[in-house]
Amino acid sequence: MQNPAWRPAQLHTERLASIQHHFIDKRPAIRNSETPRVIHTLPIHMAVTAGHPDNALQPHYLVDALTRQLNIQTSGVATLSDWQLEAIPLERRATYADQGFILIFATANIEGVRLAYTGIKNLSSTPSRQFGVLFSGAHDAEFARRCQERLASGAKRFLGIRLHELGHLSAPGPDFSADLARLAEEVHRLWKTHSIHNQAEVVHT
Repeated sequence: MQNPAWRPAQLHTERLASIQHHFIDKRPAIRNSETPRVIHTLPIHMAVTAGHPDNALQPHYLVDALTRQLNIQTSGVATLSDWQLEAIPLERRATYADQGFILIFATANIEGVRLAYTGIKNLSSTPSRQFGVLFSGAHDAEFARRCQERLASGAKRFLGIRLHELGHLSAPGPDFSADLARLAEEVHRLWKTHSIHNQAEVVHT
């Protein structure tokens, strides 16, 4: 004789059994090995201070998460793309002379703004190079906005550069996936628009 108290659990088990084919019968999609594959390297300058908060988005996590998201969101195009984010040591900035767009990741404090400005100044030798700036670690939205405005104002006034403000991304939480997807979409748009390689292709087609 069945215990009536077990009935809800039994019904739940039966329901799972009836829909499990949605999860286990589908074979993983296999990429066509004959499809052209292009590796895109996105340089990123880390303007991260020694006082970068522990509860802020950490640089290594950003690199891993954004790389994965870019590869997910561009997986449907005809040419397969492998995205790689690569941190820029300032002493090797000449290595990235052919990069038209660079991502700046900065701690949201005065020192982070200074480091970001110095990095942009040192990396701005290439004409028409564009910079997207992402902050993390602010204690509130107003302080993050002030950091963005301070950096944007200094870059425009003293360097003649208009920055692309990518906002503030907090450590992983309830809204992180949606915020990361929006960031990846905007980074991809900026890269396509300002990539020197893409511009060269347009000129020669």
